[in-house]
Amino acid sequence: MQVKDTTWLVLGLARSGCAAGALLRRHGARVIGVDDASLTMIEDRWRQSGLTDQAKVAFDDIVVGPDWPTRVPAPDGIIISPGVPGDHPGLKTWPDTPVLGEIELAARFHRGRSVAITGTNGKTTTTELTAHLLRCAGLDARALGNVGRPFADVADEMSPESVAVLEMSSFQLETVERFAPEAGAVLNLAPDHLDRYVDLDAYFAAKSRLATCLQSRGTFVTWTDCRPALDWPAHHRLLFGDPDAGADVYVRDGVVTRRQEGTDDSILPVAEMALRGGPNLLNVCAAVALVSTFDLSSSCLAEGLRTFKGLPHRQEEVARQGDLIFVNDSKATNVHAVCAGLSGYESGVHLILGGSAKGEDFTPLRDVMGPVARVVVIGDEADRIAAALDGVVPIDRANSLVEAMARAADAAGGHGTVLLSPACASFDMFRDYNHRGEVFRDEARRLVAENGGRG
Repeated sequence: MQVKDTTWLVLGLARSGCAAGALLRRHGARVIGVDDASLTMIEDRWRQSGLTDQAKVAFDDIVVGPDWPTRVPAPDGIIISPGVPGDHPGLKTWPDTPVLGEIELAARFHRGRSVAITGTNGKTTTTELTAHLLRCAGLDARALGNVGRPFADVADEMSPESVAVLEMSSFQLETVERFAPEAGAVLNLAPDHLDRYVDLDAYFAAKSRLATCLQSRGTFVTWTDCRPALDWPAHHRLLFGDPDAGADVYVRDGVVTRRQEGTDDSILPVAEMALRGGPNLLNVCAAVALVSTFDLSSSCLAEGLRTFKGLPHRQEEVARQGDLIFVNDSKATNVHAVCAGLSGYESGVHLILGGSAKGEDFTPLRDVMGPVARVVVIGDEADRIAAALDGVVPIDRANSLVEAMARAADAAGGHGTVLLSPACASFDMFRDYNHRGEVFRDEARRLVAENGGRG
């Protein structure tokens, strides 16, 4: 892609915007960063995210405030960050100007191979595991995209033999055009981001772009129970999940197994893996299916699964006090994630729910309260969650996460699990789900230390 001596606007000056601006400038473009927020807010965001140094080299000029469209020249192209909707009013100023997302921009500079992963839940674990499996096979595989490091940071430095393993949100998929990975997975679909999409069909439609953007002979991977995705057209489809429903990768008799040419190939007993629980086992199966195009041996896959340790804030045990365990599942920011996560528990769960709104219906939680002894609700959505669970499970209320943990631990009486799995975003009380999980982890370890346990 030739951008030398052209002028580009980058709309949205967070992580992906800074990466896109820096990539364009490395290749000779003039880049103007624009944002509706104030410069003070943007600089605070940079400091909190460690972006200050990159921002200095990402933009030739910065124009901020709601009136920025009246104060910038007509550009040759516009890059929009994932958090910027495609109908942003500023884009109407130049209706014929090309508008790209950061992933699409990076893909035009990338010479290597690529794999893409989306879904409502499990994306980051599957992305990191897929990259780990490929690295175990000796490939230069990097987990990029929505996992934290933008594709644009490294797209132009990766060799033709390297592999970009990309976690992609629905927002990022909205702006793909020429991006064509050789394999892609839709892990699952459930209500999410209904504060951005007009309805569930619109959200699913954004996800379906992954199936349509694959290379002409690309491999499309999805779950046997992901009904919308099962109907999407694909040249080559691999399924994971239920072997009785035609899955090519599955867990049977406690062993991760793949079916190749009609023969079952046993890879590794689940007992030898750090990842446990129903949702994580599905992530494992999805990753094994995704790397099929790279012809990894069973022994290589087994070594990769055995050595992968999992990720923070996803069913992460952070402290233990005798028979009481504190588990951080702060990344469970929607109802589907909580329902899936609770499937791995039998009883004794003291569940902390609540946070800021994402437009979800909480009534499906009623059907998964079997292992839950008590719920403590917090945050902006506390009243709605309490109303949805009224009469199903004992409910307590707290004014903060720390207070909720103290109430849950007291009620547990030294047995069971204090589980943060909030079903909500975090922005009413925290910077993001990472910050929320860190507060939970630190407080859990303080409580355990105070009572002579181990953190």
